[in-house]
Amino acid sequence: MADCTARIEAGQPLAEALAAGGVVCLGPGVHAGPLVVSASVTLRGEAGAVLDAKGGGSVVAVSDDDLVVRIEALTLRGGSGEAGGGVSLTGYSEIVLVGCTVEGNRAKARGGGTGGGGGGAYASRGTLRVEASTFRDNRAAVGSDLFVTGVAELTVSGGHLGGDVAAREGAQVALDGVAVDGALDARGTTTRAPTVSVKGGRVRGGVKNDPALPAQVEILP
Repeated sequence: MADCTARIEAGQPLAEALAAGGVVCLGPGVHAGPLVVSASVTLRGEAGAVLDAKGGGSVVAVSDDDLVVRIEALTLRGGSGEAGGGVSLTGYSEIVLVGCTVEGNRAKARGGGTGGGGGGAYASRGTLRVEASTFRDNRAAVGSDLFVTGVAELTVSGGHLGGDVAAREGAQVALDGVAVDGALDARGTTTRAPTVSVKGGRVRGGVKNDPALPAQVEILP
């Protein structure tokens, strides 16, 4: 790929290239995670590129502020964390997934509170954007595919979510033309309520809006 600033073959270390930023292209095969990203970077997968955490943590985690992390055409699998097995965003940064497959990840935290969930991805701050991507076979007590809480923003455009989406606290969620096989589970607190917009697509498992602590939910054609 002509615009790669670094190209990493399967089995080679990623840390140095990640720290340098730019466009890091991953060759075919399995690359070792988990990755803690602390610089703005694009991770671009060639055909057959997989990033596998092998149960050692979130596949990709961002806790710093003011970063833009773009992940393109990669399979993210084998992640295991208290929250966000595949992707964990806890800093005021932006993560963008484009044409990715997020599969076989799990969040270990139990219960439906604000601090856990999101087998596929979890965000409590910053912005998570998901475009034309597939989530499948992810596990969590709440929000098996996606869990957003706090002041995080989530936008999902197109693609397919095989599990559930959960929104808590003051999170903002926009689903546009995405097929969701599971449910959309929304609940606020006594002082804050998530805002959820669903446009086009489908939510096969229905919208579960807590009647005692409801979210602001808008369903558009």
